[in-house]
Order: sequence, then C-alpha cells, then structure tokens
Amino acid sequence: MARLLPSLIYGISSKLKPYKLKKFSDKIFIFIENFLLNFYNLHRAYLDIYDDMTDNEIKLANISKDDKILHIGCGSLPASCILIAKKIGASITGIDNNLKSVKYAQLCIKKYNLIDKIEIKFSDARNFPFEKFDVIFVSQGISPQKKILKNIANKMKNNSRIIFRSISNKKNELNKNDLFIIDIFKMDKIVHHKENGPLISILLCKKQN
Repeated sequence: MARLLPSLIYGISSKLKPYKLKKFSDKIFIFIENFLLNFYNLHRAYLDIYDDMTDNEIKLANISKDDKILHIGCGSLPASCILIAKKIGASITGIDNNLKSVKYAQLCIKKYNLIDKIEIKFSDARNFPFEKFDVIFVSQGISPQKKILKNIANKMKNNSRIIFRSISNKKNELNKNDLFIIDIFKMDKIVHHKENGPLISILLCKKQN
C-alpha cells in the first residue's frame, strides 16, 4: 500500500508541469500526514514511503551518527527525522514554521521514544542559524524557497552538505524551476528515487569564493 501511494499521486498528476506537480504533491503529503496522526498503527506504512529514499540520501551525503543534522520543513509526522535516528543513531533537529505541525511532531517523537535523539522546534528558516549543522535536509514544500536557500548558503559551514528534495524533469534532472540553485550552491550529485516516481534528492555544497 505504501509503495503504491507515490505512484498514485504522480500518476494522477503526470500531465502537470513540475512546479504544479510540486504544489499538488506538497498538499497531498501534508493532508496524509495530518490524517495519519491519530492512527499510530498506520505510521509504519507512511514511514515505508521514505525508507528507500532515506537510505539513498544517507549514502548520497555520506551521513554518519556523528553528524549534526537539521531537517527544514519536518512536518507533523517527521518521517525523515525518525528514520535517520533509527538507521544511524544520529541526533537531529527538525524545524517547521507551522506551530500546529510542530506540536504534533513533538507528540509523535515521544510516541517513538526518540526525544533523546530528535528535537522539534517552531522556527522560520529565513533567519535560522545554520552554522552548527553538518547536514541540512530541505523539504520540497518549504516557502519562501529562494530566501531560505540563500540564508542557508550565507550561514552554512564550508564543509556542510545540503540535501535538497524536489521533482525532476522527464530525464530525472533538475526541472527548470530549480535551476536557480546553481547560482546559490555548488551542485554535486543527484539521486533519483525510483520507488517514489519523479522525486529526486540533490546534494549541494557551499560555493567557495
């Protein structure tokens, strides 16, 4: 069931342009997260959607348990934070600018007994301090996207790694609406998540002057 969800979403919207597909999928996943909050026994199915993707991203950015990790736009059911904490035992901070989502996420972390590994904060990524983090996950649904990414680029450490999630074009490459990131970051690699339709993760690094 979990494996069918991404294909169903992207199948329905296959004729949409990338930026419209992105908005559509953002709304669908927010709806699903909020719906599943009260059904703890269904959480596993939702986490399965992110399982392979998280494995790919851990390899992509060479993430270890010693890295300090931040997830921007963690949502009300912080699947990525949970999976990373479970898979590699790293400590993670998740932030979101929706207070209701933050409160739900905090309750979710308690249910998973991960309060010693995961901290969820209500915060605006446009002025968040990024200096202490080694790896920064950027969810595709963040807004305003460009301002947040520019703030990351200005404040991140020289050796930090950014994982930017997005929707690919038909060649599994950057869609035209994401080309602006090349002006802000040095683009390293792209991984296509075959189990999740056109979802891709892009490894970004700080541009050196």
